[in-house]
Amino acid sequence: MSIDPRANAPERIAAPAPLPHVSRRALKRVKNPIPAPTDCRYCGDDVSLVRNSEIYNGRSYGDWPFAYLCHGCRAYVGLHPDTDIPLGTLADDALRAARNHSKSKFHDHMKTVGLGRTAAYRWLADQMGINVGFCHFGWFEPEACAEVVKIIASATPRTAMAQAFATAR
Repeated sequence: MSIDPRANAPERIAAPAPLPHVSRRALKRVKNPIPAPTDCRYCGDDVSLVRNSEIYNGRSYGDWPFAYLCHGCRAYVGLHPDTDIPLGTLADDALRAARNHSKSKFHDHMKTVGLGRTAAYRWLADQMGINVGFCHFGWFEPEACAEVVKIIASATPRTAMAQAFATAR
């Protein structure tokens, strides 16, 4: 995995509008950048960099309130803080819901079994049979999200009550 080449380039980084800046330090933190979307994977329309208030009806959220937005179907993806690097792939409502659901289940499982973030992502990548560098919820498609939920369900320790209900069915 490589960092964005701009992180070590000698010339000044020109931040694309509407971003106020792009930080070299932040670029170095993103170990596996993916390219910014230019065309929507759903409808083929143009994608542009916007303030996220365009997505959330005039309200801005987060410390780095920017996103890539398709103006045709409204699919979007946020950015890594202080960069113009997308957090994942463009997602429509259904994919965002699947990603949020699976990530919530994953985080609950992490807490239940007492795994730290790095160990938990290593474990999940092993369970999914993928490289840990590709284990990002923002990159997952609906099938991968469903797989995460299934993995978590089979790995979650059952209480005596849950076991009794399972055998009673």
